[in-house]
Amino acid sequence: MLNLMKMEFTRIFKSKYVLVIFLATILTFLITVGLVDYTSKNIDNLEQNISQTSDENTNGVKVDINKKQAEELTDSGEDFVISSFSQSTYLIFLIIFGALFFSNPYAHGFVKNFLGMEKNKGTYSLATFLVASLFVLVSFSLAAMILTISVPHINNGMLKITDYARLIKILSVELVSHISYLAVILLLATFTRSTSKTLIFTFLYPTIFFNFLRGIGDQFLSLFIDLPDDFSVANFVNIGNIISTSFSSSNEDLIRALVVAIIIGAIALILSYLIINKKDI
Repeated sequence: MLNLMKMEFTRIFKSKYVLVIFLATILTFLITVGLVDYTSKNIDNLEQNISQTSDENTNGVKVDINKKQAEELTDSGEDFVISSFSQSTYLIFLIIFGALFFSNPYAHGFVKNFLGMEKNKGTYSLATFLVASLFVLVSFSLAAMILTISVPHINNGMLKITDYARLIKILSVELVSHISYLAVILLLATFTRSTSKTLIFTFLYPTIFFNFLRGIGDQFLSLFIDLPDDFSVANFVNIGNIISTSFSSSNEDLIRALVVAIIIGAIALILSYLIINKKDI
């Protein structure tokens, strides 16, 4: 197990795409903070320039900036930080990293060089997941630190963080939910052994198909059970909890999200373990 982890650490440090994904993640969060800071400081000029451009446009196209809404964006630094993770910004980079890292050994035939000699091949999937989880832990934590440190300086304190302890608690739940989805990516990569299939499915599911599937799930259950008004299948899948978590989430919501993430992650890891032991290399 330790030798397999050392091998995976070597692969992660030697893979150029890992470095590119890591730097792109950090750069994206820095750019996000910079854009919000610039927009909030120059809202009057932007509104004037767009208004002049609209007046000169012969097609009569008009673009409005909701200045009032922008000015009311105060005392919400925590929500700004959390939304950067709940709105799939970080999730997209996690999906790309996971799909490439988990499927490349199969796509390139690298796994055949050593895995066929292992009596318990399932340990490889666990070792790979642990190493990938450490990468997610480091990149997620660094991105969260950048946002937490930078947000209070946006437009001279327009966004304020007042409860760091609760912010850290919610971000920790988001981290576990993201790692849970990483386990799902591992399962798809182990089953398909295809980078393209893994990437397409794990990307389309949370970004395009999730709301559609959630609606179908709610409608299907309502045929057999009288569901409460606030019930949603989304609350019992890791993607749903990633999207819905906010600074206003109750402690019960956070506990439920944590339990769901652990259960789904454990199931995905067990299935990956069984599949790799059963499949021929």
